Amino acid sequence: MQLTDHLASSIENLYDGKPWLDVTFREHLSRVDAVQASRRLRESNCIWQIVNHVIYWHQRVQRYIYNEAPEQEGDLPDFYMPENHGEENWQATLHRLQHSFEQMGATVRKFPEDKLFEPFPGTEKPAIYFLQGVAEHDAYHMGQIVLLRLYA
Repeated sequence: MQLTDHLASSIENLYDGKPWLDVTFREHLSRVDAVQASRRLRESNCIWQIVNHVIYWHQRVQRYIYNEAPEQEGDLPDFYMPENHGEENWQATLHRLQHSFEQMGATVRKFPEDKLFEPFPGTEKPAIYFLQGVAEHDAYHMGQIVLLRLYA
């Protein structure tokens, strides 16, 4: 197995697979409706904002990979919370999250193995820093979502 396949599988499994953590985004978010997704615990971001943050960073890392500007006109801001807190909008956000994980996995699988330890264009960090970082970042925020689902 190539390292890029391993990294892609790690990311995809966090969404809906069998990750080492034994919990997935899909499992926990399937139990969250728009009302709960909008709730905050004290000063925390809500689940909806965290989901949009994960999407934001998938998009940003993919743009690094393709040597595109990391932020582009029309992008949603980081930790975006829409004005419309309706269920239909929440379901659309969940669909965007699923698509984001699918795209991120496919992008990582196509990444040239021999370039993993070379800097991403426009950064001083090697590609592996960002690709492994996506999986670590996703796992961290999944933990937040699990706790917010239980306590917010």
